[in-house]
Amino acid sequence: MKRNSNRRAFLTTTAAGAAAFAGCGAFGDSGQSDTQTPESDGTATSTPAQAENGTGTPEETGTPSQQRDYTNRGKVLDDFEDLEYWGTIQGDVSAETEDVFRGSQSVRIQNPSGGGAGMYKAYPDGLDLTKNNLSIAVKMEKPSPGKLAMEVIAPARSDHLVCRRYIPDAMDGWMRVDLGYTGLRGDPMLKSVQELRIVVLSDGEPINFVVDDLRKHKKPTDKGRVMLSFSDTYASQYDVAFQELKKRGIPAMVAAVPDRINSSGALTTGQLREMQNADWDVVSSPHIGTPLPKLSKDEQRRTIKQTKEYLRLKGFREGMRFMSIPYGSYNRTTLDLVDEFHEYGFAYGAGPNAIPPVGTSAVSTVSGSDLNGAARMINLAAKYNQLTVVNFGNIGKDQSVDKEHLNHLLDIIEDWQSQDKLEVTTPSGLLKLQQS
Repeated sequence: MKRNSNRRAFLTTTAAGAAAFAGCGAFGDSGQSDTQTPESDGTATSTPAQAENGTGTPEETGTPSQQRDYTNRGKVLDDFEDLEYWGTIQGDVSAETEDVFRGSQSVRIQNPSGGGAGMYKAYPDGLDLTKNNLSIAVKMEKPSPGKLAMEVIAPARSDHLVCRRYIPDAMDGWMRVDLGYTGLRGDPMLKSVQELRIVVLSDGEPINFVVDDLRKHKKPTDKGRVMLSFSDTYASQYDVAFQELKKRGIPAMVAAVPDRINSSGALTTGQLREMQNADWDVVSSPHIGTPLPKLSKDEQRRTIKQTKEYLRLKGFREGMRFMSIPYGSYNRTTLDLVDEFHEYGFAYGAGPNAIPPVGTSAVSTVSGSDLNGAARMINLAAKYNQLTVVNFGNIGKDQSVDKEHLNHLLDIIEDWQSQDKLEVTTPSGLLKLQQS
């Protein structure tokens, strides 16, 4: 009973924090700040890889189903071919015809002075998003790294949701991102959205970004999803996390770094197989001590292919279809190779995703080391039928996440499960939903 009491107190605190979050406002947070940073994600010390040579053909390693272009899912809400009904909030908004994601033009938003830049569109008759999630194509040039934000005014500034998506500094091209809700104010009514606002903030750095192809996607489920992810192959992920999750019947995904497996302080092959037998996905993590974008295209390809082949030879044939992107760092080449070899890639993005994700090459994760932030993302996923992927590194008394901290988040998940508002999933489970 004591644990239940503590859990309820924590949930109350978390709910209050989420309610206080004000979104991005008119280029200034007036509520809870978004301070999440990437959780480990391939930052463990590692020697350069001497991975087993990958000799498998696509038939041997499994051909991703990405040949079906999931970025074309959904219905175009705005193709930005006509900017007549878009107003400027701050900075300069102009048609861009040279750098386009789809169609004949995109829209460039910039402010050389920094601070903020953005635009808005009003929907006087109301836009119904109760059964839809949003995604957009973006190319973030400055700031780098940066965060794209969208405010969903529903129906007034006192009742709105905000979506924020982190884009790493190495990303050098277009990408489609899911606009998952990261905060709210008041009591938003998605049946009557009156305005959408697209903004980027900076601490004085110049702002220059391009957006295109805003889409809405039907929610195929009436409940949210949460996925637990463990990166860098730490032994504590078996000794602590796996034991706790096994008691509760909760599966997860764990990233396998070939150079670390069976070394001191790391997971063993036997432990990974035990986790796989408990319905965990053992996924690829092509970690060689250097972020992938610093490698040539051929080096990236070889590293990604070899790591996947390693998992195939070791018997992790379900999990090998998915990839945890080391350091959360990627460029356009990385994402193209993720699409070529894997069904999903996972990287820090600081927000939830649509169900199933639209931007499959870099499904957004949030940091498990930020207890309140992770709890808020789980709560929002349950409330608005979205997917939150919570990523953890080392688990322990002197680490950023300890056993009590982990159990707090598991308690929140179980509370939502008991209300039939949330399901725990894995990459394999998510893929089945996507293909159904």
